[in-house]
Amino acid sequence: MNRHLINAALALGLLVAAATASAQDSAAQWAGKQQAALDAVNDAALAGLLKQGAPALDALLAEVKTGYASDPVALTRIAALTQYVMRPDGASGRTAYAGALLAAAQRAGDADIICFFLDQLRWCGMPQQAAAIRAFEKSEKPGVAALAAMTVQAVTDDRAAKAAPVTPTRHAALNAEIAALPAAARTPRLLAAFDDSDPAYAGVALAYARTTGGAAETRLWAGKLASATDPVRKTMLLDLLGDRGDKSACEAVAPFIEDADDTVAFAARHALIRLDPAAVAARLPALLKTLPPNRLALIRDGARQLKTEQLKDAVIRSYDSFSDTGKKVALELIKERRIAEAAPLGLAALDATDEDAVIAGFRLLREIAGSDMAGVLVAKTLASRGRATPEAQTALAAAARRDTSGAYVAALVKALGTAPDAQKPIALESAARIGGAELLKTVEAAVSASQADVATAAVRALSVWPDAAALPILLRVAAKDPDARRQTLAARGVAKLCNTQQVNKQALLPAWRTLRADMNDDANKALIDDLFKQEINVALGKPVTTDAPTEGNNVPANLVDGTLEKAWHAGRSPAQAVIDLGATGTLGAMHITFYHADGRTYTFKLELSTDGKAWKEVAGNLNDAKPATAEGLRLNFEPTAARYARLTVVKNSANFAVHVQELKLFAVSTL
Repeated sequence: MNRHLINAALALGLLVAAATASAQDSAAQWAGKQQAALDAVNDAALAGLLKQGAPALDALLAEVKTGYASDPVALTRIAALTQYVMRPDGASGRTAYAGALLAAAQRAGDADIICFFLDQLRWCGMPQQAAAIRAFEKSEKPGVAALAAMTVQAVTDDRAAKAAPVTPTRHAALNAEIAALPAAARTPRLLAAFDDSDPAYAGVALAYARTTGGAAETRLWAGKLASATDPVRKTMLLDLLGDRGDKSACEAVAPFIEDADDTVAFAARHALIRLDPAAVAARLPALLKTLPPNRLALIRDGARQLKTEQLKDAVIRSYDSFSDTGKKVALELIKERRIAEAAPLGLAALDATDEDAVIAGFRLLREIAGSDMAGVLVAKTLASRGRATPEAQTALAAAARRDTSGAYVAALVKALGTAPDAQKPIALESAARIGGAELLKTVEAAVSASQADVATAAVRALSVWPDAAALPILLRVAAKDPDARRQTLAARGVAKLCNTQQVNKQALLPAWRTLRADMNDDANKALIDDLFKQEINVALGKPVTTDAPTEGNNVPANLVDGTLEKAWHAGRSPAQAVIDLGATGTLGAMHITFYHADGRTYTFKLELSTDGKAWKEVAGNLNDAKPATAEGLRLNFEPTAARYARLTVVKNSANFAVHVQELKLFAVSTL
């Protein structure tokens, strides 16, 4: 494959290679600098790559990175391979290559990378892949759904399989002819070649057209676009004009954003963004006024690529003139950029009759509402209805967490005292989303409200409190509230918080022993009793010392912090960690979780002591080490009195270090 055929491969949309190399280089200049690497992309090399099979293909496709981080030559190899498998001499590798592209798209998490692979499949994908590609039409990632629809259409049509293939000789002849022409004579020949009935032959012409001539040639291709009627040819021309990078094409490209064909509209938007984002911004207000709802997704995805200032100028000033759907799209775009100046638009949306518009307003305020909006946002939340209420509560909680002045907490405390009883349940639910001592005190007071619905709502709020601070109140309600329904709600709330929060059950146990004597509901008493009969991790948060050096920030305290996200890493083995439990109690079991990614084994032992001097070994695996797992290892042992616990990790089968994610020590608890 000579350089001209490689350039034909670039017709598949890989001008990104030149952009990656240098902001000042044209595609032709970039190709000149990379001539040696491009010469290595030849028929023999591509055939050899296909012969190596899936591992080689997967390795090549893994070179595709987000943005402009990809190796330009790797992108060129991929583009050349996309064209090569559509030739008669390369078609035997089409199935494997198309399969590798689809698998790479399914693995990718970034929208740009997914779109790159879908764009390749648009040229060489197989009809039998249509169903799998169609799954991408459900994606919420920018641009993916629209490009997936284009790709499904292309692979379903599969012109390469339905029509007799064009011989390589014809392509080569055009390559040779164009190469021999003076630069000034190339564009007329390319324009004529583009009109050929075979799209692949037209694609060879477009490869040269991307780097041939200047503004005058751009006008000729723009004229060709104006007269085109076939959606496929429109799309090819729009891709060409976008790749040429000549801003003078904006006027010709822009009207096609409103083309009746979704594929064409997508290509026009993509081209216009590349040519001049300001041109998109200039047209955005008019489009948000007039486009039907089903087409606004194209505009939304394109607008996401505008700079924040461009978007701000295009949307905020003209917002009042937008259609109802256009306003919702505008609010979504503003929300994503967290444009604080748009707060009045969010507030205005809360008064809309359309529930979706109200929701859009709350979602915007969730991101940008400041402390000065505390009073009005609390009032609007309490007045909300239906599907808007949880969105309002989420917005209120998010704004309250950002607020350092206490304005939101103060406004909500005030509302809990002055709002109509009908609104207080929403206020109490909102308080539970925020948490904190001041709101907890107010919600506790509401448990004693004379209005039964308010008191019940207060217990519900305590049952979903964001931390364990509500547990003492719930225990008291479960034992002493005069209303049987609230007693049951409180008991279930105790169970819920104990299962979802890091709870020091040992500290709560004395209070429960006192309260349970007053409890007259045997079922609720048994429910809470069972919680306290469960093992208590007495090691949680206790002081830890070690005799081994620590690796980085992986300090000994991480051994008993209650999470698997942080770990204790000792720089050698064997290594010891001693936990001071603070008081003597009876222990009966342990649970340990090691780093476990590679099937390594650890040998260890656990010793207990009442005085830190005399130690008794109670558990370990010195003679029966199994591969570490995500579930960790639990070991029961005879109930043993202890204040101190000593963990000794003797050996790590993978290296000389020690990596323990968490150690739990369970006390034997009785009521």
